Amino acid sequence: MDENQITQVRGHDAALVRAERALPREPVVLDVAPEDVPHLLDYWELVRKRRWLVLTCALVVFTTVAIGTLKEKPIYEGKVLVEIDPEAPSVVNFKEVVNPSTQDMESYEDTQYKIIKSRTLAEKVVRDLELYKNPEFIRDRYLFGLFDGGVPPLPASIEEGPPDSTAPIFRNAVGYFMSSVDVNPIRRSNLVEVTFDSTNPQTAAMVANKLADDYIENNLQVKFDATTKASAWLDNKLRELRAQVEAADDRLAEYARANGIVFISQSQTLVTERLAQLQGQLTGAQSDRMGKQALYDQVRSGHIDTLPGVVGNPLVQSLEGRKTELERSYDDMSVNYKPDYPKMVEIKKQMDAIDKQIDHEKKIAAKTIIDEYNAAIGREKYIQAAVEDAKKSVNDLADKTIQYNIIKRDSDSNHELYAALTERMKEANAAAGLNQSNIHVVDPSVVPTGPVKPRVMLNLTIGLLLGVALGVGLAFFQEYLDKTLKTPDDVEQHLRLPSLGVLPRFALAGAAEKDEDGIETLALTTGSNGHHPVAPAIQTTPQAIEAFRSLRTSVLLSASPVPRLILVTSALPSEGKTTTAINLGATLASLGNKVVVVDCDMRRPAVHRGTAVENNPGFVQCLTGHLDVSGAVLPVPGVENLSVIPCGPIPPNPAEVLSSPLCADLLHRLREKFEYVLVDSPPLLSVADSRILATLVDAVVLVARAHSTPYDVVRRARTLLYGSGARILGVALNDLDVERNGFGYQQYQYGYGYGYGHSPGDHDAA
Repeated sequence: MDENQITQVRGHDAALVRAERALPREPVVLDVAPEDVPHLLDYWELVRKRRWLVLTCALVVFTTVAIGTLKEKPIYEGKVLVEIDPEAPSVVNFKEVVNPSTQDMESYEDTQYKIIKSRTLAEKVVRDLELYKNPEFIRDRYLFGLFDGGVPPLPASIEEGPPDSTAPIFRNAVGYFMSSVDVNPIRRSNLVEVTFDSTNPQTAAMVANKLADDYIENNLQVKFDATTKASAWLDNKLRELRAQVEAADDRLAEYARANGIVFISQSQTLVTERLAQLQGQLTGAQSDRMGKQALYDQVRSGHIDTLPGVVGNPLVQSLEGRKTELERSYDDMSVNYKPDYPKMVEIKKQMDAIDKQIDHEKKIAAKTIIDEYNAAIGREKYIQAAVEDAKKSVNDLADKTIQYNIIKRDSDSNHELYAALTERMKEANAAAGLNQSNIHVVDPSVVPTGPVKPRVMLNLTIGLLLGVALGVGLAFFQEYLDKTLKTPDDVEQHLRLPSLGVLPRFALAGAAEKDEDGIETLALTTGSNGHHPVAPAIQTTPQAIEAFRSLRTSVLLSASPVPRLILVTSALPSEGKTTTAINLGATLASLGNKVVVVDCDMRRPAVHRGTAVENNPGFVQCLTGHLDVSGAVLPVPGVENLSVIPCGPIPPNPAEVLSSPLCADLLHRLREKFEYVLVDSPPLLSVADSRILATLVDAVVLVARAHSTPYDVVRRARTLLYGSGARILGVALNDLDVERNGFGYQQYQYGYGYGYGHSPGDHDAA
């Protein structure tokens, strides 16, 4: 078989392998149920992670509050204890005018509090004490009173008298006065604390006492004005009512005389009394007639034997007894004799005579009942006629009484109103002469000995608490806006993929340099033992070594059989996939396995820089048929069993090169020669190269940078891989700063400071 035929067979086998691996596979999604309620420790770790933001907010707010507190001038408080009694101490009963007890208690108290803080009372105090001349009351203030402006010049006319209420200087003084007054009622009592704040202690006490005195004086003046006005109004009203009462009485008397209305009592007349008597008699007659009608109906029906006049008649009862004896004798003789026997004929005659007499008595009783029934009907009709006549008389009288009652109600209302107004007139006259108030001062204000504002410790404490609360709130808000992957839990919760490991933040030990002509030169570093050179991307710190060993263990235990051809890729550029692939290969090689890292990133190759090897020859020459793959394998300095195949010259069409059947054939041959083949590829979301390579490998490892890669982007990369039929082993979370991060990663630092599991031999192998 010649060389061309061999190449065709290999291309055909590679195409079959690629087609088999490109078959859709069932996505392996980690079933992780999110916690319903976060643990309290999670909140603490979040605050601890963003502690600098919290401390900065606390410091800024605390400093601002401290400066404002220390800049504020001392404020003194004048306090007057006033009793506001809702029951007016009045000896009269003029409640509608001066007694507030009929008002709603709560609304009355609220009204009094508003009066104390009213503008009218404030203007009176300002005028009485000439506060419009005091610089404290008339100077301008800025930034909530932290800064005072200059004192405006006083007008020349102010010495002659107080300025007009519309003058700016007077309005400024009244406004400051009203803002300095406060009213604090004491619970379960009628006592009220009236306070006034001022920068001068003497002014605070003086103004507070003057405010209480003017309030009491104003209360007395209001009552006096009310009673005086009420007395004048009542006096005029009484004159009008007196004439109305006299005229109403005259009309009522004249109408009663003209219509003959005579009252037995306040509510009855002679006619209505007679009607009531007749109605009572009619009711009795109707009852008597109904009783006799029952006996009458019994007579008409022929049931005379059961009438009371028959059943209870002694003669009928005696005749019935005699007849019974004769019937008994007749029956006894009929046994021995015939009916024509003289004795039996005699008895029969006696029995017939008794029957005639009983019938006569029954007729008499029936006639009596009929006569009595007819008499009851006649009496009922007579009384009914009398009632109708009485009703007509009552109706006639009612028509006349309507107008009478109208006139009488008018007269009665005038009498009642006149009597009430007369009583109120007496009370108003008595109240007008009183000089008592239901408001008095219990404790006058004294000059305060110390300021009440600012409360330095309280303000500083509140400022500190507000600053901490603001910082914590901003920390939670910033965490809410942060959509990046930060923890292995985020990987499992948001991506539903296993977390293969957490890689700490580290820096490359060395890097490629450029000479004067701009050509890259390779730089090797010295290992931790100081003798063996190590490639720049190989990590030698104990913390990094243990992190990559953990990643190696996760990869080896992630599937059965263990995948040998693994693609290492990421969603975005600069995720650390090249460094991860090289160090993962180093840890696999430390187990004695032959490992090769293939640089398939034909856009920005970096494996040769990370391993300090030449970028020529490379994988591109193998794909173009200019070089056998064994000739492109280069050993990594300082790491036994680890080799790399650099990219080589960048081709103009990387996707077409990787899609060729020769690419799958070369990877298959490397898989047979090495225990593990790690493929470095471009980012998934940038180009299609990684999706092409995903169809050629056994499994894929996704690399994501902590606190940098949004999980939505990684979800998109996961979807693309599943669409290509790839098998995703999991996600390696890279570049985690475990020294600074306080969100539960202390466990990843365990043992590193003590050289846990690390020895010079491990370093040499890595």
